[in-house]
Amino acid sequence: MRIRCILLVLCTATSVVWANFSNGFETDIDGWFTPVRVASGTGSVVSADGSYHATVDGTDYTKWGDYNYGAGGGVATTFQEYITSVDIFLDVDGGFDNDTRFDFDSAINDSSGNFRRDFIFNGGFYNDDSGPGANTNRFVISASNNSQPGSAYAKNPDKTPIAISATGWYTFEHHFYDDAGVLTVDMSIYDSASSLVNTWTLSDTSDLIAGIGGNRYGWFDYNQFEALAFDNTSLTIVPEPATLALLGLGALVLRKRRA
Repeated sequence: MRIRCILLVLCTATSVVWANFSNGFETDIDGWFTPVRVASGTGSVVSADGSYHATVDGTDYTKWGDYNYGAGGGVATTFQEYITSVDIFLDVDGGFDNDTRFDFDSAINDSSGNFRRDFIFNGGFYNDDSGPGANTNRFVISASNNSQPGSAYAKNPDKTPIAISATGWYTFEHHFYDDAGVLTVDMSIYDSASSLVNTWTLSDTSDLIAGIGGNRYGWFDYNQFEALAFDNTSLTIVPEPATLALLGLGALVLRKRRA
């Protein structure tokens, strides 16, 4: 297994600030409401890292420390590039019913500090004869701004769904950034070897950066699995290029892997 970490250090004359939220559930579920913390090996699932992970108990969520980079809800906030990440265990041999689904959502606020938009991985287990990976046991994943089962579905051909056919831990990452004045989100999945599985890029021309604020929730907003395992949850603010140049750190955003 491995951890993918994004390091951020902001230096001043008197202090060093680590501007991120993380919880790998080694000691508690702080910042999450309210998954079940379990020991590695529970249900035959070895934690992605360390000796503990969590399982989804309903539709659990986090505020990534707090909304708007920690300022709280309803607080006027200027957008800063950031990344949220969670590892999810996908078991293709779990014996699930066909079309058993889950969503994972990382949402963002507007510049007034209130909800703006959801960015959702739509996933489900399938063993049927249609869609990506037909006639095999697999998870099918796509990405949209809507939740299952009403307004979205994992196998929607308009959302470029993919099939994942190997059991293991997968990192689900949202990268929120400014692309020529418009909020853009790269929604990427990495396997346990840190190889990119797929990226979906979502944007809406009405989401002008001037009207965008900080983070909102991370949320398993729809879940039909009895004990979906997850681990290594984090939010990291990406420093401005000028800050990087000042510190002489160049490409500060690093992905660290550990076997």
